[in-house]
Amino acid sequence: MQCRIVGAGADFKFVWCDLATQLDAPGGHIVDPRVAKSEACLTLYAGGVTAESLSSGRTGAAFQEEAAIDLIADLLHWLRAHGHDPDEALDRAQMHFEAELSRAG
Repeated sequence: MQCRIVGAGADFKFVWCDLATQLDAPGGHIVDPRVAKSEACLTLYAGGVTAESLSSGRTGAAFQEEAAIDLIADLLHWLRAHGHDPDEALDRAQMHFEAELSRAG
């Protein structure tokens, strides 16, 4: 991880950190059908704005992250509206995610 100060004042500082990922290229993704499905959902959810058009810069990354968070929140509303427990679903999804990571890696 590489970090650098990108702004500072008398009582604050902004630090930007580059985190290592498994991305093959900037704006690219690892070859994983789960990532591809997620990308398609987010493109639909973001009104057709594709990840490729947002791949450069901090603004694009922030937009993608916010779209993912909005989608997750709306799915929690959907679960609740259909009589399911959103907290239980989040717990199960987290366990599922962690199990897939440990198998992959």
